[in-house]
Amino acid sequence: MAGTRPRRLALALALLTATSCLLILEGGVRFDDWLQSRKPRGAPQDLPLLRENPNGTGSYRLRPNLDLETRVGASRIHIKTNSHGMHWRETSLAGTPGRPRVAFLGDSFTFGSWAADSAHSFVGVFESSLPAGRVEALNFGVGGYGLVDEELLLREVALRFDLSYVIVVSYMGNDFRDTWLGLDRETIVNGTARLDMDNLAARVPAAYRTPDDRIPLPCPDQGFRLIASRSAAFRRLAPLLDLENLCVIFRPNMNFVQPAFWSRLPAPDVALKAKDAVLESLDRMKALAAEHRVRLAVVALPTAAQVYAQTPWSENFDTALPQAYLREFCRDQKIPYLDLLPLLRRLAAASNRRMYLKADIHLNDFGHARVGALIAEWFEQTVRER
Repeated sequence: MAGTRPRRLALALALLTATSCLLILEGGVRFDDWLQSRKPRGAPQDLPLLRENPNGTGSYRLRPNLDLETRVGASRIHIKTNSHGMHWRETSLAGTPGRPRVAFLGDSFTFGSWAADSAHSFVGVFESSLPAGRVEALNFGVGGYGLVDEELLLREVALRFDLSYVIVVSYMGNDFRDTWLGLDRETIVNGTARLDMDNLAARVPAAYRTPDDRIPLPCPDQGFRLIASRSAAFRRLAPLLDLENLCVIFRPNMNFVQPAFWSRLPAPDVALKAKDAVLESLDRMKALAAEHRVRLAVVALPTAAQVYAQTPWSENFDTALPQAYLREFCRDQKIPYLDLLPLLRRLAAASNRRMYLKADIHLNDFGHARVGALIAEWFEQTVRER
């Protein structure tokens, strides 16, 4: 009996100490959340990155010789363009003998939004994942591009760079939309692109321009996470411990400009017309590349909702769309094709680590790293000619 009381006191003291520490931690995190909420946040969409196409043939280009910094959330982002208007290191038109050049065409994901810098974009990771000196990557990504913009850039700019390969990276959230709306769908205002609403109205039926708030929703928390998620400390630690609930309930959307529109079943007529426009542009790019003895390849990059969807298909949606259109076309045309959706879904299931930014559609640095490594592996095994 004499030893029982001290042990009980020690246990009570330990519990009291642990509880006090947890309360202090919780209070400290909540106070820090309040401080962070008062700090200015970056607005990358307002960056003066763009200019009208100097050739006057439509679309737009990145401004050359930019050197600026911005913030996305709490992360600092460095953007530097070279004299050719590429978010890339300085390079010459002529390549190095014996070192094939691989040009990447795409939108803001290919550009590198919002990797820390161009070296951390998936194009930079692609190059660094291969043996030193194996290939030279060139990044021609421009935010907001569709395939018709990439086709024009290939014709007017990229093919001047002594290329061996062209990889078109198509983002499944809006590339079909931007291709269908054409080269003049946006106007450049103070270096940023603004969607031309008159062009949208002329190209898309009113039924698919009506606001629709059906977007993918977070899956409900269950088990211990249901209680733990109420804690600010847990929410802060969850990403570090790979304990975030990344699952989403996929819901198709009726609005043409929303990413989930492109997975609808049955596909609306305007979606099928957009699909045809995409495939026609790819067909022209294939012919153009062949004229210059350049090999074309295609990568489909999924949305975060496609990757983390709790149910990948239902009677009114299929997250394998619209990339299935690209797969069938590339198969028939014998174009090397990589669909990243199944690879990223397996990665998400295995690691539960966030690959996309929390409050933005783009990849984070980890997502860029995984996408770059996957494209490099595929390139070595499937695309690169021996």
